[in-house]
This record gives sequence, structure tokens and C-alpha cells, in this order.
Amino acid sequence: MFAAGIACAPLAQADPNQADLSKPFSVAGAPFIGQWGAHGESVTVNADGSGVETARRGTMNFKLGSVQTSTNPWDTAYGNVTSGFLERGAFVTLQLVDGGQGMTFSAGGGDNGFPFCKIVNGGKANSYDCGA
Repeated sequence: MFAAGIACAPLAQADPNQADLSKPFSVAGAPFIGQWGAHGESVTVNADGSGVETARRGTMNFKLGSVQTSTNPWDTAYGNVTSGFLERGAFVTLQLVDGGQGMTFSAGGGDNGFPFCKIVNGGKANSYDCGA
């Protein structure tokens, strides 16, 4: 007769800070809200996380749901296409750069890291952020 040995390893504990790496857009989305522009294209992000990209190929509406980061401030927003020239449900990612003066925009089947400048009082916060 064989005796079966059962080894019990200690359970891994989740890092208590891990839960803080993702927040709803309604909580952490403020830095993304507003107008962004570059090279004849624009992105508008509203306080409820809805937004629109206006590009040469048309318009695309999206909804941002969460913001993540491994550092503060919250620098990457995630959402999905809701209508327009890209497939509904395709991913949308906005990542802040240069302390929030710029943003890179990616969408499934469309832009991949396209640079935009924050528009403040009708002008670009830092034109270098959008390659202008």
C-alpha cells in the first residue's frame, strides 16, 4: 500500500496595490477629457468616456471604460469602438505622454500609436507631442 503525500504550498498573496492598477473612467479619466488634434485629425473625449475620432477616412465613435497604470498619474485609457469606420467592438487605447500634454491613439484596424496634442484655449499645449 502506498501512502500519498500531499504537499501544501503557501497560497500566493496578491499584492495589495495590484487592485489599484485599474480604475473606472468615471474615477480616473479626467486627464483624457477634452480636445486633441494633429495633422488635420482630432479626438474629442467627453466626461462620460464617450468620444469621437475625426480622421481623413471619416469619424469613429468610442467609449472608454477604464484607466490603468503602474504609476501615477493614470496614463492609459481603454475602451471600444461603438460606431463609425472601424468595426464595432474593436479596441481603443489612449496613452498620455509628456505629462498629459500629448496622447497616442490606437484603435483595432486603424491608428497604432498616432500622436495627438492636447488642445488648450484653441492652441496645442506642445506641438512636439503631435509631430507638428
